[in-house]
Amino acid sequence: MADPQQTQEIRSAIMTAHDAELALIARDPALPGLGLLLSNERLLAALHTLPAFAHARALKGTYLRYKPGTSCILALEITLAGGESQRCFAKALTRERFAASRAHPKRQALLAAGHPHAPLFLADDAILLQHPTGDRGIRYLDVLWNEKQRAALLRRWLPDLANAPDVEWRFLRYKPERRCVVSIVHAGKPQAVIRCASEHEFGAILQGCATGSALGHVELLGALGEKRLAATCWIEGESLEQLLRDPCMPKLVARAGEALAHVHNAPFTLPARRTTDDDLNQMRRALDTLYTLYPQAVSRFEHCAGRIGQHIRRFEQPAVILHGDFSADQVIVTGPDAPLRIIDWDRSTSGHPLNDMATFLARIEMDVIEGNLSRIQADSARAALLSGYSAHRALPCEGLPWYTALALLALAAEPFRKRDARWPATIDALLQRAEQLTADTTSPGDNDWQERLTQLCQAQHMAQPLQQALGQQMLQSGKVLRHKPGRRALIAYQLAAGNSTLTHAVLGKYREKGTDKHAFACQRALWENGFDGQNAASVPEPLALLPERKMWLQRKADAECLTLRLSPHADLAVTGAAVGTALAALQSNEALRTAVAGKIWRKEDEMNVLERGLAQVAAARPHWRHRLHALLTAGEKLACRLFSAAQTPVHRDFYPDQILTDRRHPARLVLLDFDLCSQSAAALDAGNYLAHVRELALRRFGNADALQAHETAFTGAYLEHAIWTRAEDVRGFLALSLLRHIFLSTRFPGRAHTTVPLLDYCERLTG
Repeated sequence: MADPQQTQEIRSAIMTAHDAELALIARDPALPGLGLLLSNERLLAALHTLPAFAHARALKGTYLRYKPGTSCILALEITLAGGESQRCFAKALTRERFAASRAHPKRQALLAAGHPHAPLFLADDAILLQHPTGDRGIRYLDVLWNEKQRAALLRRWLPDLANAPDVEWRFLRYKPERRCVVSIVHAGKPQAVIRCASEHEFGAILQGCATGSALGHVELLGALGEKRLAATCWIEGESLEQLLRDPCMPKLVARAGEALAHVHNAPFTLPARRTTDDDLNQMRRALDTLYTLYPQAVSRFEHCAGRIGQHIRRFEQPAVILHGDFSADQVIVTGPDAPLRIIDWDRSTSGHPLNDMATFLARIEMDVIEGNLSRIQADSARAALLSGYSAHRALPCEGLPWYTALALLALAAEPFRKRDARWPATIDALLQRAEQLTADTTSPGDNDWQERLTQLCQAQHMAQPLQQALGQQMLQSGKVLRHKPGRRALIAYQLAAGNSTLTHAVLGKYREKGTDKHAFACQRALWENGFDGQNAASVPEPLALLPERKMWLQRKADAECLTLRLSPHADLAVTGAAVGTALAALQSNEALRTAVAGKIWRKEDEMNVLERGLAQVAAARPHWRHRLHALLTAGEKLACRLFSAAQTPVHRDFYPDQILTDRRHPARLVLLDFDLCSQSAAALDAGNYLAHVRELALRRFGNADALQAHETAFTGAYLEHAIWTRAEDVRGFLALSLLRHIFLSTRFPGRAHTTVPLLDYCERLTG
């Protein structure tokens, strides 16, 4: 099985936010209003059709939360005709949920009464517009608009202001259905901060306020459980974030390091413990989001996350109190010599001290990526933070790059949520920096590999070989799309003919042990014999061998990975039938049979892979030894029967990531990566494909049968055309391939949540 880094063709140029969002909208037809919420211009035009916002001048999205196929929530600040600002949130729903929400008795009652905060509807797009007082998640925000309730809160927490005429309540942050933060302002001067949250988040706010108060950083005014409200005193001063470009920055950041060391030296810990598994789960959640938002970046993320998962446990430390979200904007500079104050303790817990250092540095890295800080300024801030901290507490610095990379990956979806106009490019830059951080901690051999990758992208190293192989083609740029350190890499080259400004992309497939002539021969055999783009299934055009550069070249196909189209809301049958037909055509291709002659994949080869994988799982989880041994025995029995079937050419790594689909005609496919191509039992490819689809359904949608329509169409089409294969053999290889996924799920943090379900599922399948 190929490494995930070798599985997808992706665009060689960075996608624009517009392109990425168009693709996202196309993949989620269940939310007809998604496109509207992702375009301020279109949304403002739609709001103008509503009397309440007919003359709105502008709008700003302040927070976005997206659940594919379910909902998308956008917090809005709308500037009205008179210049005043109004808060609300827009929620795009499926048409079924929109109809139910619109008909809700409480909403209908508000409409019937002509209430000023009654909900509004963009029915054509199934979008609900709701005033914060109608936020059913936070539920008690009406207190901010009710004069009697506000007066009662002032008497409770700020009695001196109970009768003051010029008290304002100002929004600071609002995440609909999650939490809201407002300030109480008197005579233009903030006095207090009020937090209101959902049922699930209010407990963390209470603990955070208590922790910050116990450590002397915040002053708790009080809490009101029945309204899920907590109040703290306003801290007068300036955010350290605003001072990072100030000449005094190093001194201030060093003081922040000292303040954090004192927190970590506190003589108590908190009962809630953040474990290494929790840290890795942060990455998994970000990866899950990235699958939906920007699938082109998933393989790079998985590779980097996998390296972090392999190394992070080496740096265990006794647990300390963690702020949980430590960054420059959480530090208030109250005066030249006054102690710094750390705010917003809502994520406080106990855990590894490097977590807090890493979140601070990850935010600094984001400032560099977004152009707010220079690399020199960022390096100065890092040195100052370490200096201030280590003056008061020992720090295991060797683990810091790994924790910083982890914290950076956890921010991967943030550019989209913040509506960064260049969010795909920002995510790419974030991944590049995470790769650099982990590469900087590797062995000299890894440094040699990084140098090799750099050379493969440089004109002085590659321009002449490319020109000799391809004719008068001028190299414009080279970029590593993905790589497996020390083994292989995929490079995208942008080329132009002569003096033309028009460029086209060629992919270079590099292999450290030498040019993969077998893969090139297989692909050329297919291209020259029916897979040249004239039929529904094709392969990328193979162009040339570059043995002196240990690579071969192919034309880049302009299509998207099939995995991106696989969701319960897509037309699964069309792509399923197309893939089944394509696989049968591949296996019956006589030119491919000649190209793979003598290369045979036997039962012993299959079982060696399975035995090694399950042995590694058993070593890590001894309590599963008996269960894994039983599965291995069942796999051996299956293999004895399955590999006695007729032999055909097989891809041997056939699954959705190895297939591209035309964006306009999803039944037109491009098949990829023939380096493992050999002779073996035909049903191997079909069973392997179904196992990957089933694992994908379990991993992404929590239900192994979520993509059943695709499986059914694939199996039907394949068996119709592959008359040499039996249905029971396909089912057998499905079970055998799923056994391998137990091991694979332990290799990547983004799959860890599937290990136990896969184990149970395989036992039912083979029992």
